[in-house]
Amino acid sequence: MHNYSDLEYRRKWLYHLQSEFRQVCSWYRLSLAAPAFRISDSQATLGSWAPETRTISISAGLINGYTWDAVINVLKHEMAHQYVHEYLDRGMEQPHGPAFAEACKKLGVFYPFNTSTGDTPKVFIDASQQGGDSEYDRKVNKVRKMLSLAGSGNRYEAAAAMSKANSFIRKYNLERLDSLEPSRYSYEIISTGKKRLHVIERRIASLLLDYFYVDIVYSELFDPAKAESFKTIELLGTLENVAFAAHVYDFLGHRVEFLWQAYRKTANVPGKLRKTYILGLLQGFREKLAKEEKKQVVPAVISAGSGRHRTISALVVAKDPGLSEFTMLRFPRLRKVRYRSSGIRCANTYTAGKTEGQKITIHKTVRHADGNLGRLLGR
Repeated sequence: MHNYSDLEYRRKWLYHLQSEFRQVCSWYRLSLAAPAFRISDSQATLGSWAPETRTISISAGLINGYTWDAVINVLKHEMAHQYVHEYLDRGMEQPHGPAFAEACKKLGVFYPFNTSTGDTPKVFIDASQQGGDSEYDRKVNKVRKMLSLAGSGNRYEAAAAMSKANSFIRKYNLERLDSLEPSRYSYEIISTGKKRLHVIERRIASLLLDYFYVDIVYSELFDPAKAESFKTIELLGTLENVAFAAHVYDFLGHRVEFLWQAYRKTANVPGKLRKTYILGLLQGFREKLAKEEKKQVVPAVISAGSGRHRTISALVVAKDPGLSEFTMLRFPRLRKVRYRSSGIRCANTYTAGKTEGQKITIHKTVRHADGNLGRLLGR
């Protein structure tokens, strides 16, 4: 790890704030002139826009205490103020009035960063901040209970519990599409801490895309503590689907490593076969999920059309206009990337992994955690 001085860190932070400003302007096709940037030591204000000096200030406490994603969201909040003053020419309006709301929509600034408070750096908003959400808790707790049963030592009982949880999630999403009620969307960023994505991480992400009702975006995020950027996997979907998918990602990441270590010990195989065995595990688990989906009765409106060969989950995501809009607001200039298939070193090892992967059941507790940053955003 680099041993930078405080001054060197701040210089790097300022450089990346300038880069993020240019990126936001490019993504959202804005012609804003670059302002001056300043790292403040304010303990009360996360960020501010000073029109007199054309300066955006970002708190060092925000940068040190939270992810760079939170910093970007606060930056976009201040850019929205700049947009109101310099582009909409409505500087005399209330700081967080209709013009500011219009600017936030233009820049893809989501709740709660489009308000005057900065309660929140990440995906879930604490229940106390929004008056409680009994419906969200009911869904997540119900799946949590089902997944706890999926940890049973009885293989058949565990499989039945996982199947029941999958059916509940599937039913929730099909009913959601038919409902006139708007869905609430969010995202979670999984930081890999790596300069490049490993094929195993991409395979797990592809499982989430195909079977767990979320969009997947591969990106990268600056780490202010290390002054370096690392690859990320972003999950986008409803609050519930993001919670389920994030849990599955964490669970599979730990489970496949545990199974590999057990196989390596019993089969006495070299470490170079790790990737082959884990890819077999994930393929076996994919086949198990596909088999489970085939048992379900799918409404014709979902199974029809050009996507008839895709999974039910992928079709639900494809037919979710709210999620499409949310993803495009967050990433207005996405491009699709194809990855080449990875070679298999040993067919026997791959087959052994696939056989074991067909026995995997997702269990343990669904995470429900977030941060809370109860400070005021400046104008």
